[in-house]
Amino acid sequence: MTMKKILFALLTGWMAISFTACDDFLTETPSTSVPTEEALVTTQDFQNALNGVYYTLGTYRFLGRDVLAIGDAPTDLTSHSVATSHFYDIFRYQILDTNSYIEEIWAYGYWAIDRCARIIKESASFTEATKGDLAIVEGCVAQAYAVKALCSFYLTNIFALPYSETNKTTLGIVNVTEPIPAYTQVSRVSVEQNYNLILSDIEKSKEYYAKEGVKNVGKQYMNKAAVSALEARVKLYMGNYSEAITAAQEAITLSGGTIVSTEEDYKNMYVTLATSTEDIFFIAKAEDDYLSANALNTLWNKYGLSVNSAIIAEYAPKDIRLSLLGGTWTGGKMRGITTNNQISNLPIIRLPEMFLIQAEAYAKQAAPDFEKAKNALLEVAAKRNPDLDESDIAEDQTIINVIEKERTLELIQEGHRFFDARRLGKVINVSDGAYTNFDIAKFVYPIPSSEVNSGFGVIQTEGWSNNLPR
Repeated sequence: MTMKKILFALLTGWMAISFTACDDFLTETPSTSVPTEEALVTTQDFQNALNGVYYTLGTYRFLGRDVLAIGDAPTDLTSHSVATSHFYDIFRYQILDTNSYIEEIWAYGYWAIDRCARIIKESASFTEATKGDLAIVEGCVAQAYAVKALCSFYLTNIFALPYSETNKTTLGIVNVTEPIPAYTQVSRVSVEQNYNLILSDIEKSKEYYAKEGVKNVGKQYMNKAAVSALEARVKLYMGNYSEAITAAQEAITLSGGTIVSTEEDYKNMYVTLATSTEDIFFIAKAEDDYLSANALNTLWNKYGLSVNSAIIAEYAPKDIRLSLLGGTWTGGKMRGITTNNQISNLPIIRLPEMFLIQAEAYAKQAAPDFEKAKNALLEVAAKRNPDLDESDIAEDQTIINVIEKERTLELIQEGHRFFDARRLGKVINVSDGAYTNFDIAKFVYPIPSSEVNSGFGVIQTEGWSNNLPR
């Protein structure tokens, strides 16, 4: 297998490590994938290659566990019982540039990106086909652009400073526009350049989805609604509020979903594998997936992570979310399904986020519309809390605090808090209060030392360890 330059150092270093997990992508190639040295010739080749992309995306080393865990574990929402050492170093900010979770996220994120780039590049030579066949390939390209944008967005927000006028010229990650041969020099570009490529990939995904004959896909794939939803999230992070509102509305309309308002419906979103009316894009699991230590569900509760009592106390007494987050069970939403407590479908983008993006954007735009902000907020808050007195929510600048709190309560355990606290410039207590008044917006995770030491051009973030909490 030909290795690409961005992964060469990491992967060759990892070959000496013994992995025993059933989904070890370094030693086992899924039967629905295509070896990287083989050309993509038929429509089935492209579909198989796309299956390989989603496999990589959903492995526990990326969106199947690590990225979602890193979005909550090192924040003010989480406790750790030290029942095991899993994610304890991340929780306590005992971080080195050799950290295995950081290495996994970097490598698997770029592996997915590289596979997407390959699909995109090889589609250009797919000319001898019927119109129907071409539409299938173009549908694969639409998803490849979307997944590439999604992975780049996560990697940028983990390994670079949050987007702002001040930060956008600082070092981001390596932009990938086409498959990268091994041994070639690469370099990190600015955060602004990363975001520009992310937005370009989103736009190209939309263009391919708009081509004649290209069909939409289900919610376990980066479908049309998911592409618009990702755009809304990116635009919100950039402070482009008017466009965030528009993109969120596109996602809401395309999803055709509704927000649930009963305890039973809310619980079923997390304790069954049925597709929810709130789902836009999720990592799908099967009932017979026994992931053991590699499950996000296992990490919460059994392996030590839990939602802390301070945040549980923020929910209203009759809030339907307490049906999962309250009581003696400390694993919150991640209790698994009835027949297998190791698995749940993992929500990456849900409908409530879109309404909360609109609420925040309406309240923060140059000419705030607090009435529309309140209406968007209530689309979520009033469904979750039957006792909510809408008159208590003022239509003025104070609504921003209410929106931010609701976002925290709604998206907990879904990998948002770390990124939200950074983009909002929050000064928070972390590690269960071991570190107080932490200016989390200044912190970035280090580029893995194996990548930096490979000699292929990726440099470390200067002084990253100076911004660890003390």
